[in-house]
Amino acid sequence: MRNADRKDIMSVSKQVTYNTVGSIVTLFCQWMIMMIIPKITEFSQAGIFAVALSICSVLNIVATFQLNQHQISDQYVNHTENDYRAARLTTITLSFVLCLIVVLFFGYTMEQNLVIVFYMVYRNLLHYAFLHTATLQIRERLDYVGKSMIAEGIVSFISFTATYYFTNDLVLSVAVMAILGGGLFLLLSARGYRKTVGAGYPWHRSDRKEVSSLIRIGIPLLLSVAAPIVITALPRIILQATDGDEITGIFGTLAAPTIIVPTLIMGLFAPFIVYFSNVSRSGDMPLLRRKYAMTAAVILVLGVAGYVVSRIAAVPVFEMIYGDVIAPYAGYFSVLIVGITLYSIGMWGITVLITKEQGKAAAIASAISLAIAVVIFAYSIPGHGISGAVYGLMAAYAVFGALISLCVLLLPLDISVPDDS
Repeated sequence: MRNADRKDIMSVSKQVTYNTVGSIVTLFCQWMIMMIIPKITEFSQAGIFAVALSICSVLNIVATFQLNQHQISDQYVNHTENDYRAARLTTITLSFVLCLIVVLFFGYTMEQNLVIVFYMVYRNLLHYAFLHTATLQIRERLDYVGKSMIAEGIVSFISFTATYYFTNDLVLSVAVMAILGGGLFLLLSARGYRKTVGAGYPWHRSDRKEVSSLIRIGIPLLLSVAAPIVITALPRIILQATDGDEITGIFGTLAAPTIIVPTLIMGLFAPFIVYFSNVSRSGDMPLLRRKYAMTAAVILVLGVAGYVVSRIAAVPVFEMIYGDVIAPYAGYFSVLIVGITLYSIGMWGITVLITKEQGKAAAIASAISLAIAVVIFAYSIPGHGISGAVYGLMAAYAVFGALISLCVLLLPLDISVPDDS
């Protein structure tokens, strides 16, 4: 599969363009959903949606075990497509089991619980579709992926917004988005797979040992990404408990646009995952360090540009959209931009560690970051509310980005390459 005909391979620049545009569109549409809820109803509804997204963001990691990037890095050298399919079905099932535990025992309202369940349905449809998109990325056909994301983002936004506008029913709106948006992405990614590979995704009996091996590989990868996701979710969850839905909704509304930053970063650099994997297999650690430093520098430059723009435009824009209710808090947006830039460096660093087959190191560094973040939030949020959440989150992201980057730059390469003979 790695030896695809050159006519089926797009240039890196075109792949970057399609994938980046697709990523930005779909995340921008999700951000617009978050922004439009309080305009149609109130910030308390935005708070409910924000908490549901925060909980699902943790469950989403369980649904993939972070094997998407490993699948791309592996390029089917060690495991087959069918192994990845069986592993994904296993992890998706586990995520739904954990979702039911949250619904039954965490004491949320019926509305909150239903939003969580339907949002998990939406995300898991995407997670299964990512099996197809990983193969497309290995085949260097991210144009299909980008186009599918654009369509999914637009349909999800329109279906959610139209339903919410006419019904003011948050549960129904998320359910409609799940069926139409998530279902469309699954269909389009499968269509792109068939066009590129020439057949449907393989459905045959999987090797249990190989699937178990993938799950074991995924455990440290899951932990490495679960920690920063939990760091992101904790301020919203703690704020809701200490300050209520409205303040949580305001914080979520300010933080929502920042998700474009890591999405833009991963969209820009996704085509280079295969490249970093090949560099790691070649054993050229100095080259890997240089390339990682270059990508980290690009992320910092984008972050600085975002900070400058936010200092100029954030306050008047948020006040124009939401009025006086958000005016005392709009200045925090610039701080969140700084934090999310440092978070993006850490997330890209985890991707590079995966190409180095150092998922355990990523998991350890992430776990340490989470432990430090818990301490930061315990002191900052209860006494300082939204201000403590903003500055505490920035500090936690800084620790995370620094620890992951040290692992990338300092840990030596130790990759065993299968004998092709």
